[in-house]
Amino acid sequence: MMLSSLYSSSSSSSFSSARAPSILRAARAPSAPASGRRFTRFFRSSAADASVPSYRATFAHESSASSKWTETRIRHVGDEASSAGGTQPQLGVVIGEFHNDLMDRCLEDARVTAEQMNAKITEVVWVPGSYEAPLAATTLIARNDIDAVIILGYIEKGSTLHGQEMGATVSTLMKQIELQYEKPVGMGIIGPGATAEQAESRVGYAGNAVRAAVRMCSYLDQATAELEKMEQDEQAEMMKMIDEIDDDDDD
Repeated sequence: MMLSSLYSSSSSSSFSSARAPSILRAARAPSAPASGRRFTRFFRSSAADASVPSYRATFAHESSASSKWTETRIRHVGDEASSAGGTQPQLGVVIGEFHNDLMDRCLEDARVTAEQMNAKITEVVWVPGSYEAPLAATTLIARNDIDAVIILGYIEKGSTLHGQEMGATVSTLMKQIELQYEKPVGMGIIGPGATAEQAESRVGYAGNAVRAAVRMCSYLDQATAELEKMEQDEQAEMMKMIDEIDDDDDD
């Protein structure tokens, strides 16, 4: 479900249906002159969260340099859900049939990682190859019961530039789909230009793609909830001002 359609329709996916209109679009909307100020405030807070989940490294601002950032909000996307439990993102996987043994292992890595990230792969679509992935991914990501799509494949090293052209095309199209539908796309394609030996050592790209997509789902969910709260607070403040004006008029 696209963020911009939240107020006009409901979704069968609890994770998607909690999202409000696009954060970036709301910040740029010409009909809301105060939104630029609101967008700036959205990224401010009193201090950074010091808890670090197991799926990523610890950075300087979370340890020795934390005192330098007490007036700045710093966050790593997905950390909120990992600490609070969160809802369960529903994932679709598009995977290429070439190199089936390798892809079977990539799919298993994706499945295990999804479980570790409190996500669930609800549908897997096998396509002839990576070049066919964008069309299948579009049909999945357009569904209200899919929160993110994972792309798995292998574009091997060849004697021509065919693989590079294919990889560039698929990558560009998948990013366009992600931005159009405002849902994460995890890119787990090995290559282009990877040898068989390199591919064998990169099965973990599948898990990385799942991890990134789930973290972005969490970020969108959290960001939308915070934006909704700010909207509600501003409306409440406005109603309070109106009530005060009415009271003055009565006097």
